[in-house]
Amino acid sequence: MLRTSVEEIPGFETLLCPVCGFYYVHPLRVKVATGEFTVIVDAGGFRFLGAESEDSRVAVRNGGVRICLEYWCEYGHHGELILQFHEGVTTVEHRGLPPTAEARVIWRS
Repeated sequence: MLRTSVEEIPGFETLLCPVCGFYYVHPLRVKVATGEFTVIVDAGGFRFLGAESEDSRVAVRNGGVRICLEYWCEYGHHGELILQFHEGVTTVEHRGLPPTAEARVIWRS
């Protein structure tokens, strides 16, 4: 689930790790999937996938768009926060991923 805090940095709402609640959470990749394509932004740049993917299949099944933020927490947790839109309702999901040895955040190489 989505966890945030207004305690860590005054004046800002901070995203917390869904697993442990730590506030050092780094974005690794953003995917936006529709039924027709998936757009990926990560440290390597921007990619457009015209082929069907797991996320695009779920987007079609749910009749909306799926936005996935892959993250890495400094305590080693790795996962995706997922926003799924369907008929005016946006749900929030969390999917844990295996630990990653090479975590490259979006804005650094």
